[in-house]
Amino acid sequence: MKHKSVAIVAHSNIEWVSKADLKPYSFIIGVDRGAFVLLQKGITPDVAIGDFDSVTKKEMEEIRIKVTKVQQYPKDKDQTDLELAVTHALTLHPGEITLFGTTGGRLDQSLAALHLLRTIHEQKCVAMMKDEHNLLTLVSGKCKIEKNKQFPYFSVLPASDEIVVSIFGCQYPLVKHRMKKGTTLGVSNVIVSSDAEIHVHEGTAYCICSRDV
Repeated sequence: MKHKSVAIVAHSNIEWVSKADLKPYSFIIGVDRGAFVLLQKGITPDVAIGDFDSVTKKEMEEIRIKVTKVQQYPKDKDQTDLELAVTHALTLHPGEITLFGTTGGRLDQSLAALHLLRTIHEQKCVAMMKDEHNLLTLVSGKCKIEKNKQFPYFSVLPASDEIVVSIFGCQYPLVKHRMKKGTTLGVSNVIVSSDAEIHVHEGTAYCICSRDV
């Protein structure tokens, strides 16, 4: 079955996630303990995926009772639970996949999540990551980012080694500027129009709307 949008919910700092945050998504995947946390919030994921080494036996029983489909994997494996969830999400052929609960914990896991956004993006699917303070989208080609009062800062950074980018509708516009990874020119811009128009002429960029902690 094809779904318009998929939310993948891991378990790092997801206390803020509510039913309203997940309402726009037509399919929800709970990753490992993320599935149990969703149940505690009154949200039942469509599928729970992981080795479930971060839940107790009692919590696992609750997941199995309440979630229709559970995919449990051995602890010793070559893929992270999140990658298994992304792989499953891509079989649904969605137009968008958003990762929740993937930042604010272990740095290696957060970095791996950013790499998985590339995997999603390469499948011609909108790849996003959201936490309480940031909304990140992986972009190549043209896109528009709507002004969001909740996230007043807007940054564009290279995801590939370098990008050539034009930025319009912001306080600091750019026209076909070559930006290399390891520089910070694209940090802390502000959208001054109703939206920012981004054109990544070469490479792939992270577009991030954020707010202070």
